[in-house]
Amino acid sequence: MQPGHAEIVGAGFGGLVAATALAGRGWTVRVHERREQLAGEGYGITIHNNMARIFAEFGILDRVLAGGMRIDRRDSVNARGDVVMTRKTARSPYRIDRQHIVALLAERAQAAGVEIRFNSAVKTASPEGSVTLDDGQKLSADLVVVADGINSTIRDALGLIKRRIWGRDCGVRINIPRRPGEIAADDREGTVMIEAWADKRRVLYCPVTKNEFYVLLTCTMRDTGAATSPIDPDVWARSFPAMRSLFIRMRDEADWPQSHWAHFQTIHLKTWSMGRIAVLGDAAHAMPPYLAQGAGHAMMNALGLAAALQDAPSLETALTEWERRERPLTEHTQLWTRIYGATMFLPKPLKTISILVEKVPWVAAQYLRAANHVPTGCGAAGPVSL
Repeated sequence: MQPGHAEIVGAGFGGLVAATALAGRGWTVRVHERREQLAGEGYGITIHNNMARIFAEFGILDRVLAGGMRIDRRDSVNARGDVVMTRKTARSPYRIDRQHIVALLAERAQAAGVEIRFNSAVKTASPEGSVTLDDGQKLSADLVVVADGINSTIRDALGLIKRRIWGRDCGVRINIPRRPGEIAADDREGTVMIEAWADKRRVLYCPVTKNEFYVLLTCTMRDTGAATSPIDPDVWARSFPAMRSLFIRMRDEADWPQSHWAHFQTIHLKTWSMGRIAVLGDAAHAMPPYLAQGAGHAMMNALGLAAALQDAPSLETALTEWERRERPLTEHTQLWTRIYGATMFLPKPLKTISILVEKVPWVAAQYLRAANHVPTGCGAAGPVSL
């Protein structure tokens, strides 16, 4: 089909990758971002090979990696802080600040000719091919891409949700400053990601820049004493006494107004498209963060959409082929993310066993299937090595 004009709702990973990929294939593109700037909730992102290939395709991989940290090993620890298992990070070693990546994607999109409008909230979208802004302005398009996140009102108004699976858990992601001694230890001991499970609570943290730790905390929805903003160090230290000082730092040094506890959910749609509308990212296939593939799938499916539009004879054919090609892997990751997250609900003896099971080749392959996937539309950059 011939390139046309696209209106994109949301300037996150999916929206910006879709914008850049479409512009590179001859489309005119306008992105609507409801906030006044790109900055939002800040936290670390794991860079897997699938994401790296897309960054390489756009020519920004080196700049993305330069803004983060390479992690040398991953230690799984118990409630007392004892290391249960340690693994070198042979795959996916980089952790990058989310805002750094979004800024580079926006820069790349604008260099490709994409218009990004801030303070531009889209109220509705029509399958016939238009968006209506909060101020009443109506804009026509050959394609509307809805990538406005897990709470998408446009998706809901279209009645696209087939199934929403609410988890029993919730989580918050924050960054905190690193101390000089911690920074100095990188050269002596290597950089390390720590993951701890106890009492249906989970703590994961690692350097995301030289000067910052990225932290993920999860607990059950019923654990109201733990899921507070800011956190209560005494409550968390009951489960992880060796981390008390770290919890105090989280309470005192994190940017809590920019962070929130999210109730984890998995979303499946009846279809990823309706008429001239395509839905992607968390709006289409939200998943808990345990396999660190939410952003990866948003970007892969956005690039795959542009590739399908380039290859197919019509919009209808393109959207059908896009979903047929991309959806099975996305739903595979959603399933295995839920399996991994269920670990926190196991009895203590089984938790240790489940961690060791990750080393079984077949199980590892299921967890890493998306991470090792070559995204549709990648090719010019060739293979990448992290």
